[in-house]
Amino acid sequence: MQDNLNGQYPYHFVEGSTQYLMPKFLATQPLRNTTLTFDLNGVITPDATDLYTIVSDRNEIGADKIDGSVITIPNVTLEKGQLIIFDLGFNTMPSAGTYKFFVTVASKHTQEMVLDITKN
Repeated sequence: MQDNLNGQYPYHFVEGSTQYLMPKFLATQPLRNTTLTFDLNGVITPDATDLYTIVSDRNEIGADKIDGSVITIPNVTLEKGQLIIFDLGFNTMPSAGTYKFFVTVASKHTQEMVLDITKN
């Protein structure tokens, strides 16, 4: 998984700051009609109007795909090397600490992204 600067995780931010989050998931193998789950681990709550892009198809996440801080996208098809991008907009960063986000494909393979928050 990559951050919004196309670099490898972790995100590094200051607590209380407002940051634009656009994490990306890169398919390391072809995915065919699978379910992708993005768990923001209670740190950030996605909004139904937040966006996700699969290849060039941009969609609102929609309330039906959100359960608390977990986004579930069904029927994902990606070729190796293609991206799904989550556009989560501006968010206020939590208290200093290390937080993890998780992407799970077909309930089997999980990648993690680290959100590293400092006091300054």
